[in-house]
Amino acid sequence: MRLRRRLVGLWLVLFASLVLSPIAQAANQTAAVSPVQNGGLGFGVDLRPHNMGQAVVPTLHSFAAGEHNGKWVIIGGRTNGLHGFENIGVLNFPEASANREVWVIDPLTQQTWSRSIEGVDGGFSSVEIASLSTTNNQFQQVGDRLYLTGGYGVSSAGALFNFETFDRLTSIDLPGLTDWVISGTGTASDHVRQISDPMFKVTGGAMYEMGGQMQLVFGQNFVGSYTPGSNGQYTKQVRRFAIVDDGVNLSVTNASATTPAEEYRRRDLNVFPVIRPDGGGSVEEGIVALSGVFTNSFGAWTVPVEIGATGEPTMADPTDPSTFKQAMNGYHSAKLGVYSENQGEMVEVLLGGITLAEYDEANDTLVIDNGLPNTSQISAVRIDGAGQYGQHFLGEFPEVLDGSGNLVRFGSNAEFFLADGVQTYDNGVIKQDVLEAGDLLGYIYGGIAANAPHVRQNPDGLSAATDRVWEVIYQPIPEPGTLAIIMVGCLICSRRRW
Repeated sequence: MRLRRRLVGLWLVLFASLVLSPIAQAANQTAAVSPVQNGGLGFGVDLRPHNMGQAVVPTLHSFAAGEHNGKWVIIGGRTNGLHGFENIGVLNFPEASANREVWVIDPLTQQTWSRSIEGVDGGFSSVEIASLSTTNNQFQQVGDRLYLTGGYGVSSAGALFNFETFDRLTSIDLPGLTDWVISGTGTASDHVRQISDPMFKVTGGAMYEMGGQMQLVFGQNFVGSYTPGSNGQYTKQVRRFAIVDDGVNLSVTNASATTPAEEYRRRDLNVFPVIRPDGGGSVEEGIVALSGVFTNSFGAWTVPVEIGATGEPTMADPTDPSTFKQAMNGYHSAKLGVYSENQGEMVEVLLGGITLAEYDEANDTLVIDNGLPNTSQISAVRIDGAGQYGQHFLGEFPEVLDGSGNLVRFGSNAEFFLADGVQTYDNGVIKQDVLEAGDLLGYIYGGIAANAPHVRQNPDGLSAATDRVWEVIYQPIPEPGTLAIIMVGCLICSRRRW
């Protein structure tokens, strides 16, 4: 099974809030978003808590993940909530909150196992430990191997309170590492190999295999500790390379990169593999990058970027009124993709996270918040057989309240894990036409939970990494006679963040 990932670490989540009045200054890519339709897909998803019994489940977000024999293998990420905004960088990313445990989670048997990569049992050097405990790296599973690139963390040079984006490509043998965690034999390093190259120095991007090559999509190189006002160097490009891995030797070949362009100045975004008609009665693979952050004026991107078989990114004209502009769930979140050959439609379901707009069900309106609030709402981006986009509101996570009665919002930097037996295309997109009502599609695990739309400069706003596991259930919905459509011609209904 292939897991998508663009490991987003919420570590620069709200750069638009780094000045005192970000909402007044932030400018999104476009001054309007496209209509959002309430339902109208012919299906929805139900979320329900998954019982893990007495198992110890870690509170984690922004981790890398693979799957072996029905078990999830979790590496890196962070154990605390949203990063801080202090002027002393080490306070924003405390080293103690970096995850240095490898976790194995079995959702069916309700069991978990963990083991530290530090010490003699890990068998790693200090540099290797630093590179394996990063946040916000990129990962992709191919067969039984999980590949990681980059990520942000404590400097491998060991300088006190210094941080960097790592330049490593890591190959992990999932069967071997799983056995090491559970059985305790050998060392973790027996199942991990690494090489270094500046092309891998990326954080906040995404990585997928397509056409025999890895596509390293967008992201940035952030150097040094994070403080308000600091920023990284965006790649603004797609980097491509083929991995040569015989289980002993690891290398890459045919490396190339697209020409950097300002419209690709994006990170911490939802990137996903797609299936689409090839015009000859069959289908072909592609990649789509949705909105992400940040424009040069600290706003959100709204126009998707398509990446075809050659790896070249293209974006529709943002000034064209007919161009699709994304409204909801623009920041990296848990997500899943389905394709119907009968309908010729690709749908990506975006599960919570951070958003530019939220749907007000009571008033049938779309509420824009340029401060990019946390949300538990669920939306979907649909691409029909002609390549036309639409967006749909699908509901939200089940209601969870904190001790003070505040709604808890889920999804940011969480991951979706496919359930056993679900049929997919080679790139991991689910085959919708064989699904039936009540089918378990998979699970959502981890991420950041927040008890307010905004937690910065909000004394009552708190965030934390979560240990919750949610089941995602497929539910066909008959087409209603009348569909409510919310038209948004400009960014209205804005509300101030603080």
